[in-house]
Amino acid sequence: MDRDRMYLLKAFEQAEMARAEGTFPIGAVIVDDHGELISVGRNKVFSQCDTTAHAEVEAIRKAGSFMLNMKSKRFNQNNFLTLYTTCEPCPMCSCTIMMTFSIKRVVWAANDVAMGAMRKFTEKSLLLDQFKDISIEAAPYKDLEVRQRKLMADFNTSRGYVSTDWHLEKM
Repeated sequence: MDRDRMYLLKAFEQAEMARAEGTFPIGAVIVDDHGELISVGRNKVFSQCDTTAHAEVEAIRKAGSFMLNMKSKRFNQNNFLTLYTTCEPCPMCSCTIMMTFSIKRVVWAANDVAMGAMRKFTEKSLLLDQFKDISIEAAPYKDLEVRQRKLMADFNTSRGYVSTDWHLEKM
């Protein structure tokens, strides 16, 4: 199994936990350039009543000691961290990723047509210069994209939404 797929599956473990907690089924993990798992995160918007408790943000918060040098009060920009997430990062998470100055690669399982922002920010943005050093891998595994779309569609249906951008026919 290749490395990207392995870490996306770790992110799915977090997504399943988020789903069990009754919130958006999105998970994220951060690894260093040697493949060491640095942190994990899952969406906790509804489980913690916090609109900023997105999976990517939680993983970033937990990885602070790898991203910051507290003695010099500087960012550790020499780290080459990869963030894996089950869903394309939203505008808040995309900008949070950019502001770490350590995450240089983002891989996600499913594109998010409605709220996804990472592709938009790297293609055409006022912040284009800030995003130029981050490479992205958008939905490289069809089966994992289908899995994430089903998780999101089921979650939205459970909340009473009849039509959702996450249904498989919208791929």
